[in-house]
Amino acid sequence: MKNNPFIHLRTQSSYSLSESAIKIDKLIDLTKSENMPAVALTDNNNMFGVLEFSIKCIQNGIQPIIGTSINILSLNQSNNKFINQATFIAKNEKGYHNLIKLSSKSHLNNINDFPGLELKDIYEYKDGLIIFFGGINNPFLNYFKNNKLNQIKELINSLKNEFNEDLLFELQRIDNFDLDSFEENYINIALENNIPLIATNNAKYPNPDYFEAHDSLVCIAEKSTINHENRYRSNQNTFFKSSHSMKKLFQDIPECIENTFLVSLKCNYAPLEKKPKLPKFETTNNISEEQELINNARNGLEKRFLENIYTNDEQKIYKKRLEYEMHIINSMGFSGYFLIVSDFIQWAKNNEIPVGPGRGSGAGSVVAWSLFITNLDPIKYGLIFERFLNPERISLPDFDIDFCQDRRDEVIDYVTQKYGKSFVAHIITFGTLASRLVIRDLGRVHEIPYNEVDKFSKMIPYNAANPISLKKSIDLDDNLRSTIKNDERINRIFNLGVKLEGLYRHASTHAAGVVISDQNLLSSIPLFKDPKTKKITTQFSMKYVELSGLIKFDFLGLTTLTIIDKTRKLIEKSLPNFQLDHIPLDDKKTFKMLSLGKTTGVFQLESGGMKESLKRLKPDKFEEIIAVVALFRPGPMENIPSFCNRKHNLEKIDYFHPLLKPVLEETYGIIVYQEQVMQIAQILSGYSLGEADILRKAMGKKIPKEMKAQKNKFVEGATKKGLDVAQASYIFDLVEKFAGYGFNKSHAAGYGLIAYQTGYLKTHFKEEFLVSSMNMSINKTENIVMFKKEINDLDIKFLKPDINYSQTEFSIELNKDNNKCIRFGLAAIKGVGFNAMKNLILEREKNGQFKDIIDFISRLNTDVVNKKQLEKLIQSGSFDSIDQNRCFLFNNVTNLINIHNTLSQNKDQNSLFKDQDNKIDYINNLKKFSDWSMLIKLKNELDVIGFYFSEHPLSLYSKEIYDLFEITSYEKILSNNRMTKSRVVGSILDIKDRTSKDGNKYAFITLSDKNNQYELTIFGDTLLYNSDLIYEGSLVIFDIDIFNNENGKRMIIKKVHSLEKEINSKSFNHTLTLTEEKQIDIIKNLLTNRTPNMNSISINLISNKSKINISLSKDLTYINEFEFNKVLKSNNILRKITINN
Repeated sequence: MKNNPFIHLRTQSSYSLSESAIKIDKLIDLTKSENMPAVALTDNNNMFGVLEFSIKCIQNGIQPIIGTSINILSLNQSNNKFINQATFIAKNEKGYHNLIKLSSKSHLNNINDFPGLELKDIYEYKDGLIIFFGGINNPFLNYFKNNKLNQIKELINSLKNEFNEDLLFELQRIDNFDLDSFEENYINIALENNIPLIATNNAKYPNPDYFEAHDSLVCIAEKSTINHENRYRSNQNTFFKSSHSMKKLFQDIPECIENTFLVSLKCNYAPLEKKPKLPKFETTNNISEEQELINNARNGLEKRFLENIYTNDEQKIYKKRLEYEMHIINSMGFSGYFLIVSDFIQWAKNNEIPVGPGRGSGAGSVVAWSLFITNLDPIKYGLIFERFLNPERISLPDFDIDFCQDRRDEVIDYVTQKYGKSFVAHIITFGTLASRLVIRDLGRVHEIPYNEVDKFSKMIPYNAANPISLKKSIDLDDNLRSTIKNDERINRIFNLGVKLEGLYRHASTHAAGVVISDQNLLSSIPLFKDPKTKKITTQFSMKYVELSGLIKFDFLGLTTLTIIDKTRKLIEKSLPNFQLDHIPLDDKKTFKMLSLGKTTGVFQLESGGMKESLKRLKPDKFEEIIAVVALFRPGPMENIPSFCNRKHNLEKIDYFHPLLKPVLEETYGIIVYQEQVMQIAQILSGYSLGEADILRKAMGKKIPKEMKAQKNKFVEGATKKGLDVAQASYIFDLVEKFAGYGFNKSHAAGYGLIAYQTGYLKTHFKEEFLVSSMNMSINKTENIVMFKKEINDLDIKFLKPDINYSQTEFSIELNKDNNKCIRFGLAAIKGVGFNAMKNLILEREKNGQFKDIIDFISRLNTDVVNKKQLEKLIQSGSFDSIDQNRCFLFNNVTNLINIHNTLSQNKDQNSLFKDQDNKIDYINNLKKFSDWSMLIKLKNELDVIGFYFSEHPLSLYSKEIYDLFEITSYEKILSNNRMTKSRVVGSILDIKDRTSKDGNKYAFITLSDKNNQYELTIFGDTLLYNSDLIYEGSLVIFDIDIFNNENGKRMIIKKVHSLEKEINSKSFNHTLTLTEEKQIDIIKNLLTNRTPNMNSISINLISNKSKINISLSKDLTYINEFEFNKVLKSNNILRKITINN
């Protein structure tokens, strides 16, 4: 036997989605470590990873062999669950493109989301391919087991006729009973038919140490547990074996090993990175794209001149800039790109689909502005074209376009129709087994109780912006390390998680990315059909789509644009001529609102820190909104205090050099934008803007060699302008420092405009804006809770949900004084379902308001009249207008459903209630119940609405109790800047768990009292030790530390107490003052005997100017503080409370 190495012709990577534990990089490392010159990738039913695999193999000096295994549907038998597969590898470029077609066809034409091919499909695209059969999905094995020998002969003859010497049989020796039993027969069939044999191992994990991890991965995919008897199991031999091991395994059939090497020699094509190629744009009268761009841009600029007043000199500046940009765009070959983007944006606008004003560096282009791609004047706001497209640094233009979230897909459909279904596709994206997720999955697989696994998984540091691996997290958290060390089960799943973390779990559709090709996509990339959305996507992820030469367009859905559009439509009901594009950008009321920090719901300006920054800045011009959007990020935030102080003449402004004043004046001498870095280099050192863009990028990357060269160039240029070397070097160092923080002004300006627009709408049309905002968050209770506070702060009446007055969504309703109120939308009640509530409203609009509960259930279908919906509606108080006894309705839900079913069977009658007595009988037959206590009502409201509607539970306690516990109101905390410690009470409305960069856990807690809701922070041990008290709806007392800083007040929770337990732990003396003798009976009805008694009661009766002291038994006390306080308040009985020593 020749001493050629064994070549793995059958491997699966993590792109086989929960089937393999080998990442592409690991596969290449394994191949290199075994000195194998080539390796094949044959993922199961996809080509997701082939370009990444090919590029990385070439970079590492390995020959990539491109392949895939695909189901063969025509060989499957209806009475057999056996899946038949063939494996294909490409010999040459023709084979690669045929493989693309086969892989795509297996998905695009699949039935019931099961990918696969017919034999006729394979034969149609067989050229350039090698096909082999083997392993557990071998159709010949299936035929043999079922004694279908004739089918074996027929299939062999058919395949040989098509593939000739490119038909191979594959042997796997992996200790599988079926394969081992079939091997001798399979070898004989191969010899009889002169079919070459190859040895494979279908590698699915790196080495034997990964077996348990891979077996667990199989369970995760199968949604099974490790101890389930009938589950699919991993094989202890399907790891990446060495050449030596494979040769030893097949020493009796050495030609099987030699043939793998010979096959690798036949495969000589590897897909590599390609230059991007733009699709063709259909121009007017078949003129060139370049001329079309020139015509459209010049005409568009003239239209822009009509929107505002421009002097002749100003127009000359714009026209000169336009001609310059068009020359650059056309010379770089990007005219078609601009035309394509302009076309679909114009279509969207013509169809009243909201489009953003521009984001990213594209807003710096006058051409884009003239083509109405963007809506911000780039010259007016000092935006630079070279930041977007630099002739001295060739890169593709990239417009990120924001569309209304609800109608974005319509624009993509237009593009698909215009360029053809075969030329347009969404981009795939892959979900991974992230750190917490993989631990939860492994906990389920290894049957560890959910609450234990959930608690442990929450201990794992989580930072979406900077993910921390499991391996690293153990070094950051002592509690995590201790738990792993002391619990063998947790230790096991953690170590398995380290091996599985980051593997691809599922494929889905990218939120924004779409490719448009100049030719049929199947000529360059494989396609996939998302089983959930049924959208056609690329099989390559975004990075590798672009490396394959395709152009990506981002169709982003921005919820704020939808909110703006919904607000506009509500405004137009009373102001039909309202136009958002014509609102003034210097509105004093808007800036006053922003300066007060009342920006909840305002795009980009609603966080707590931003509100404090706005209060300090007190913006009074649009440019300051742009600046604060740019500054409010980690790093640049350090400059916000100085920016504010300089504006208000509290700090001296330094422009570094008199020449730089025009560049830095609008930002008070602080370098806020990347464009300012470029302008400084241009003005001081004679850089072209193209060269300045290269400098900007170099400063961002901080490559020492490049920075040294740039500094020398900067200093040399500055000295020619009259600066000395030391001064020039000093300014360069300052610019370099700020450049690392500098933000893209074009992006900030685009988002600054949306921020201003939403601020304007909230200022002048608050009800319309809040209703639209809440309707876009109708399924996000935490957002509704936030807006509820805003409604209260803005003194808007908030009306509770009601089956006779509410709409499906939140709505504006006029009260008897013709003032606008906001009515709670029924669909915002948790668990009722949007469509069910829509049907409820349609019935009410058609046949009038509901008269009583029987009328309600008789008129609606089962999508509304079912146990879940009825209970939620009752708990929310939605039936109060027809019956205020919620307990009565709730406890009769089953009876009501039975009545509904009975009535539904008689719907063929002319009237369900010809005789009114029938309805009364139904009502009288329902069980009678006293109504819930207010506390239960409030608890139910919180459960189904997310906050308290009727009143706040704190109002059920006496104010005197809060005084005894030294509770401070939120208003007092706000007004006293000297207060450093306090005690607050409230109900927890929301909890947001967070993990710091260091892996430490903390949480933001939204607390609500009778008048306010506000946020506090709780850290580490305090959070961990009080987890039993930290839940939504919990009534708590917090001991807090208060910190006053530039961003306002920060309240840190130091101790947590249960309000109820605190009250019950104290011994109180209650002195009641009665004014009427009949009140004595009222009190008696509230009292009971209790030993020991923590609440002694004494009574003073003041009657006819005399005072009588009534002594009570020392064991007499009240049953419930809530009810006791409620009765006292309703009967005007005064109470004085003291704590007994």
